Amino acid sequence: MEQYITYIIIGITVFVSWQAWQNFNLFERLKFQMSAIVDGKQYDRMFTSAFVHADWMHLFFNMFVLYTFMPVLLSIFSAQMCVLIYIAAILSGSLFTILFHRKDKWYSAVGASGGVSGIVFSAIMLYPDLPLTIIFFPFFSFPGWAFGLIYLGYSLFGMKNNVGNLGHAAHLGGSIAGILLTALLVPASVFQINIIFLIGIIVMIIAMGIMAYKENVRR
Repeated sequence: MEQYITYIIIGITVFVSWQAWQNFNLFERLKFQMSAIVDGKQYDRMFTSAFVHADWMHLFFNMFVLYTFMPVLLSIFSAQMCVLIYIAAILSGSLFTILFHRKDKWYSAVGASGGVSGIVFSAIMLYPDLPLTIIFFPFFSFPGWAFGLIYLGYSLFGMKNNVGNLGHAAHLGGSIAGILLTALLVPASVFQINIIFLIGIIVMIIAMGIMAYKENVRR
């Protein structure tokens, strides 16, 4: 099953997204919608929203990243554990989104970014020096921990300043879930990560806590 699980997740996600594009009511029912979750108690949206995407480009990018990083986890974990990490990251991303946007009843979102972020950061925890390249600059590579730090920093900045049409809170929530679950499952991974990355994670978690507190007090 290990060699097929990535394709199964991608296949289900592509099929559900495609069906939702054909059926507006289905799209509306599956997406993350704050008022429906908080007031209507439709908690299933916290999970189903990960299988719906805004368009083909959104879908392709998330599935391409998942396809790239899932094999890294499968080299260490079973298929069942990888699925568990993916689902936990999806739910963690949704919880972070509720934490930071629960008073914004208009807020809605779709996409597997939270789950994908969890897979990416789990891979970084397992192989912090994993060389990554930018698709348009294949001759330039950098370690995974450096990418992780930049990604978390940008997500934190984007969430605070509402940069772009992206679910920054979901990215952060999924990333944190990937980091914590991997640390729990493979404790040795904590001792092999770059000290700068470790300090950066701690600082950002503290910053997120302060932001969440101020946001809820202000509202």
